[in-house]
Amino acid sequence: MEFVDLARYVKVNNPVIPKFLDLKKIAPVLMTQHLSLVTDPNNLKYAEELARKEFAVVPIRRQPPTSSYLNRESFPRRILFEMTSRCNYLCRMCPQHGLKRPRMDMDGKLYRKVIDEIDSHGIEGIWLYHLGESLLHPEFSDNLKHISTKNNLGIIWMSTNGQYFTEEKIRLVFGSNLHYINFSVHAVTEKAYKTVVPQGDFNAVQNNLNKFYEIKGSAGLPKRPYLHCQMIEQETTCHEVDDFIRMHYKKAEIVSVNMLEYVTLPNNSFGLKQRIRKPLTSCLRVTRNDCFIFSNGDVTLCDAAYNAEIKLGNIKERTLYEIWNGKERKNILKLNKIGKIGEIDFCRSCTDYDI
Repeated sequence: MEFVDLARYVKVNNPVIPKFLDLKKIAPVLMTQHLSLVTDPNNLKYAEELARKEFAVVPIRRQPPTSSYLNRESFPRRILFEMTSRCNYLCRMCPQHGLKRPRMDMDGKLYRKVIDEIDSHGIEGIWLYHLGESLLHPEFSDNLKHISTKNNLGIIWMSTNGQYFTEEKIRLVFGSNLHYINFSVHAVTEKAYKTVVPQGDFNAVQNNLNKFYEIKGSAGLPKRPYLHCQMIEQETTCHEVDDFIRMHYKKAEIVSVNMLEYVTLPNNSFGLKQRIRKPLTSCLRVTRNDCFIFSNGDVTLCDAAYNAEIKLGNIKERTLYEIWNGKERKNILKLNKIGKIGEIDFCRSCTDYDI
């Protein structure tokens, strides 16, 4: 779930921060991708109603930036494009624990070539990462500068665990066309942080986050790049969620408390208990028309298939357009449409088909 400081949008007298358990029960306020209130009269009225109830923090749901790509099947709607599958951390809940494909950097020239193809078709949004820490890529700066020359990539995201998000890199992203930075803060205290990232440097990450806050400033938020300050609700950190929201809601545009995914991983069984699942017939992940390109070039339509268990092709061999319109994907779409996605071996045992 994503939360914002309501006082940025409407006047709130005597603001109070509700408990996370209470916030989860509140219907979200609708926001644009650029973090302004959706101007539907009912939505504006609802925001005012929450302000009168003195909510300091409210849940939000961001709306698609355009309807142009919602029903397009010939090319992805959104793309997670992995620069590298290498990471300096091994977080307790991360699919890196089950990664079987090579930990490697994508060739920079190939990465930028595929960016050119994506830009030529246009998309709703692109994420410059998947399972790795993009700042480790030796050509991260060149890739980002190339991306910043493009006009049809939609909403552009990067993500970092913060260890190498130094002042130099912070200033680099402020000079780019990035819209969002997802900063995985994980916890409030070093003790809880170490349960998520045993080898992590809590103080270095906090210092880099504070440097970002310092350089960006707190006046006039939201302003790009928007900060998506994130933790994942799990056994060892769930007791810090309320403090996490309280600590960051005034400084970050969005405070995000994510649900555990990939719950088939040994450390993620907590996620299985958080929601009741309907029987598997079709998959929301397939329906969304998202695309995942791994650092070895493999392409899939499901982020749970992070070892390319559902492989559509490889961008070293075919264009992304050719892959997306190939027989492999068409067969999956057909099964999903008729409610028989469970006929695919990998999908049959998936627990995240409803996210």
